[in-house]
Amino acid sequence: MRIFAIGDPHLSFAAPKPMHIFGEHWRDHDKKIAENWNRIANDDDVLIIAGDISWAMKLEEAAADLEWIARLKGRKVLIKGNHDLWWSSRSKVRKIADPSIEILQADSIVINGVAIAGTRGWQCPGNEGSADMLIEGAEARYTEQDFKIYQREVGRLKLALESLRGKAYRHLIVVLHYPPMNSQHEESGFTRLIDEYGADWCVHGHLHGDSIKTAFNGVRGKTHYRLVSADSVDFAPFPVMEI
Repeated sequence: MRIFAIGDPHLSFAAPKPMHIFGEHWRDHDKKIAENWNRIANDDDVLIIAGDISWAMKLEEAAADLEWIARLKGRKVLIKGNHDLWWSSRSKVRKIADPSIEILQADSIVINGVAIAGTRGWQCPGNEGSADMLIEGAEARYTEQDFKIYQREVGRLKLALESLRGKAYRHLIVVLHYPPMNSQHEESGFTRLIDEYGADWCVHGHLHGDSIKTAFNGVRGKTHYRLVSADSVDFAPFPVMEI
């Protein structure tokens, strides 16, 4: 079994949104992802999708995007991103998702001795505020509300990791949508939990364009960190580990 990861597929089959408005490299990006994955994947492989799955606003609109994911080879593990407004609850998504799709939201799963724990995350202190919190034209700044959401998401990662108690596993992968540290690569509540639980890997998405350069890709403590947003990996799922 091999485990791969990619983030931010930004699918929109029900109401197409052309992603190449963000750059020509995004043209037909869904085809690139599917072709790259199905070319290398085996049926027992696992694909982690680190949030921003669909542009849909409602769950029924996201159904076509989930069906596209279901047709990909192997087992898929999904977490929520900041643009996944259709994702109202884990239980509702699970009801319509294909059996090949696992849904994580502040919880975990163990597959063949590999634990995968995930939650959305949030902007870490030291970064500019989230654009999702701002009115158009407002100055980006880290607000008290940003900090409250950040603390809540740190708590949700702790819940995800605590859900592994009593489960047997040999390796641990933490999945976030937002980066687990700020652009200065400073310690955060997320990295402290990742250290405490001894994660082998932490993968995340969210960053695009020039922001890709701000990601920390490397080893901190015993943990390998990697940005896997679709455009950062050239629309080819990143190989995390092989068991």
